[in-house]
Amino acid sequence: MSLKYRSDIDGLRTLAVMPVLFYHAGMTLFSGGYVGVDIFFVISGYLITSIIVRELDEDRFTISNFYVRRVKRIFPALYFLLAFTFLLSFFTLMPVHFESFGKSVISTVLFGSNILFWQESGYFDSQAETKPLLHTWSLGVEEQFYIFFPIMLMLIARYGGKKYVRYALTLFIASFILCVWGTKTHPEAAFYLIPYRTWELMLGALIALKFFPKTEKPLHTNIMSGTGLLLLCISIFYFSHDTSFPGYAALLPCVGTALIIMSEGSFVNRVLSTKPVVWIGLLSYSLYLWHWPLFALRNYWGNIDIPPFYKSNLFLILLTFAFAAFSYYVVEKPLRVKKIENRKLFFRATYAVMFIGCLVGASAIVTNGIPQRIPEEAAKLAYTPNSKFKTKECYELSEDAIKAGKYCSMGDTESKPVFALWGDSHALALSDGLDKFAGDNKAAGLFMSNSACPPLLGLAGTDRAKADQCIKSNIAIADEIADNRKVENVVLVCRWMKYTDSPQKLEDFRAALDRTLDKLKHKEVFFVLDNAEADFDVPRELAKDALLKAYIPALASKQPINISAGTYETMNSNLISLLKEYENKTNFHVVPLYQGLCGPDGCITQYDGRALYYDDDHLSVFGADYAVKNGGALLLEMVK
Repeated sequence: MSLKYRSDIDGLRTLAVMPVLFYHAGMTLFSGGYVGVDIFFVISGYLITSIIVRELDEDRFTISNFYVRRVKRIFPALYFLLAFTFLLSFFTLMPVHFESFGKSVISTVLFGSNILFWQESGYFDSQAETKPLLHTWSLGVEEQFYIFFPIMLMLIARYGGKKYVRYALTLFIASFILCVWGTKTHPEAAFYLIPYRTWELMLGALIALKFFPKTEKPLHTNIMSGTGLLLLCISIFYFSHDTSFPGYAALLPCVGTALIIMSEGSFVNRVLSTKPVVWIGLLSYSLYLWHWPLFALRNYWGNIDIPPFYKSNLFLILLTFAFAAFSYYVVEKPLRVKKIENRKLFFRATYAVMFIGCLVGASAIVTNGIPQRIPEEAAKLAYTPNSKFKTKECYELSEDAIKAGKYCSMGDTESKPVFALWGDSHALALSDGLDKFAGDNKAAGLFMSNSACPPLLGLAGTDRAKADQCIKSNIAIADEIADNRKVENVVLVCRWMKYTDSPQKLEDFRAALDRTLDKLKHKEVFFVLDNAEADFDVPRELAKDALLKAYIPALASKQPINISAGTYETMNSNLISLLKEYENKTNFHVVPLYQGLCGPDGCITQYDGRALYYDDDHLSVFGADYAVKNGGALLLEMVK
């Protein structure tokens, strides 16, 4: 006996996919639209558990049957999307981004894109907005669930006396506790990884296992479904990227979904069962697959001068529906209902398609994004290699490693170190320029930096998960510098504006600076005001402009792509005013490095056909060398 079809579940899928689509379209009303993914998780847990347990009870469940259904459901539309997106990306992405895209293709094929994107960045980061396959992280979670959960249920059926509820409840509780803890301590992991998300799937499983008491009284079901809809609305319309999520907050959309699932026959469920709502729900998988690559590539080329309608949310939503409908009716539905006669041939074909997908992704990686696709000038602007100090031996060192002296040398390694470079990722960005100049002048230094950690005692970084680690490692660094008699100079480099953009932050900053200067009172301290920040990815925009000049000059920029004049002073006005209080300190020197990049017409972003930045706010290796030579007079004097 097959599972009873519930049209209201398809309607519930509409409540999941549309908020996600509107959220990614940038519609502020749907500021919490990302919770649509959580709705999908609960639905998946409910449906998959219902199907597997029914078949286990009827003694007809097999792993091969399960995976045949899953492959037929997931693969056709997904691989159609991957092929199409690869072609679009081939012609539109710059090499470094196309190389990154290749990695996401492989991770998607191997059911691990959630792991890749967890390692790369956060879901709400600005760089994430241009990754065409970012949305496949949720498929990774579901596919990993499809791997372990059927096996777990089979083992319970065979050895656990079919006490499914006991194990599902244990998983639910353990995962929820982990999720709440992880959201505070490891927020990116809690967002992307399945151990932190399993409880959402298990909530759906517990409904399927009839753990919750069921009522068929109209009054009760209407109250339940109405409450569920209210919880979903609160989540969708009142959550935002500032909401600590998933954690406790994820209870609202998940419990709301659960209440609606358990309220079959209620007024809300009858509305969800209407044909227009169900039709969107039937398209929901294809809508979810297609919407984000279109939005991401729009974001990537957002500055191009074309009629506004073709970059508008309305156009992209209409385009999403067009692609989704084609995908559903031509690709997804026909292959899903097709009967499989030869299982071995089916799985061999599946493995072959996966292998081809990995090869295609690998082609973008091993060729460094195939720079030959674009004009040489564009490729040169797009190429911004990482700092040589961005290694596990030099960067992000623990407190113990610092105390053990396991930090890297800069400049002329044959000489004794006379300076220390201490800071965050902006210090890392500057390191190659300072390293080169120090080496040319037979001087040596030490490199001591951690990302998102300001080089001031007692001041926590921007990453709340590593705040305590920042404070402890900074104490260790200050102790090492203070105790090293050879190191006479300390260079402090940081994205200072992050810590001085409010009155309270400014006071905390002042106190931390005083503590640091007191600790380093026997050293010469060089406080670097580094580069201005752009509101765009610099090498990407420069390379895109060069590409347009080569192929479609009418769409290319008519003016140099610079950062507006006065940007640094405006964004750092609080800091610059505060530093005037320290002008009379004999061992404290302010280095206005940014002035070497800025003039009356703005701050330059390229020189001699090379980008001076590797993103929107970090100097490239070439840019660091240029900045030190042109704006770091005090640093140059210190090194000499």
